[in-house]
Amino acid sequence: MFLNDEELFELTGKQRASSQQKALNQMGITFRVRADGKTLVLKETIHQLFSEKPPSTPKREFKMNLEKAK
Repeated sequence: MFLNDEELFELTGKQRASSQQKALNQMGITFRVRADGKTLVLKETIHQLFSEKPPSTPKREFKMNLEKAK
């Protein structure tokens, strides 16, 4: 459900919770802080962030107007 300590370190490069939170803020990643100060990041948040596909351009549909072809 949440990133573990090792995953948080890998993501932020920081050991201390306050430093992790600062790094996450700079990266624009949503997190919560537990009552004991531990940083919580949902794994789903990271999966969505890194698997996000670039917006596709809308496909244009072309139709022939055969009435004007006469």
